[in-house]
Amino acid sequence: MVKLTQALVRHHRQLLVMGSLLLSTVLCLVMLVTRVWYARELHHVNLAWNLFLAWLPMLIAWAAYNLYKRDLWFSWLVISAFAGLWLLFFPNAPYMVTDIIHLWSRGDGVPLWYDLILIVAFAWTSFFLGLVSLFLMQTLVRRAAGPLTSWLFALGVLMLSGFGVYLGRFDRWNSWDLFIAPRSLLAEIWRYVRHPLDHPQAVVFSVLFAGFCLCAYLMLVALTHLPREAHSQLIDDTAPHARR
Repeated sequence: MVKLTQALVRHHRQLLVMGSLLLSTVLCLVMLVTRVWYARELHHVNLAWNLFLAWLPMLIAWAAYNLYKRDLWFSWLVISAFAGLWLLFFPNAPYMVTDIIHLWSRGDGVPLWYDLILIVAFAWTSFFLGLVSLFLMQTLVRRAAGPLTSWLFALGVLMLSGFGVYLGRFDRWNSWDLFIAPRSLLAEIWRYVRHPLDHPQAVVFSVLFAGFCLCAYLMLVALTHLPREAHSQLIDDTAPHARR
């Protein structure tokens, strides 16, 4: 019991983050079940599957983040494997932002405002799962290679993610297609890479979506610095009184 209490205290910040994400997930699922019950049909149930896919990179990043703290000789081998899986599934998280397009797929008598809140709730939860997972993975890169490399890593991930979301939304590719149909998927990617100017929509969408994700991520990172600033300010304010 004592060890459990110590572990909870030591990881309370992680637990708060995970708890908030779980709470948001529960709200999304309750709203979806309510919609299914009200409309008597399974419209929008694919949102639950997409949210599950968005949880995968979060859980992988969380596992890698905590594995790093154990300081085991083989930890970096496992973390590298986790990083590859995380990068593969990461686009599933921001992808749900594009599910807002389903708002116009209606006709079952459910109020528009309800579907709007439902889809935005799923999209926001999924998107935030991705941002937090990126924050955890960037932290690992920063500890291993420094802040500059970590930011280059984050920018590279977001650019790849923008292209990955395009492949998923417009060409209907999935993350697991890399295992099921690797040759077809890689051939499709090479077609875009080889002749980018022949696919202006893919280029513009990927850049704009990556830029949107970057802005949101910068907001998240900036928020994490507020407690440190408040703590420093508190020390500065109390220092003169301590000297008196």
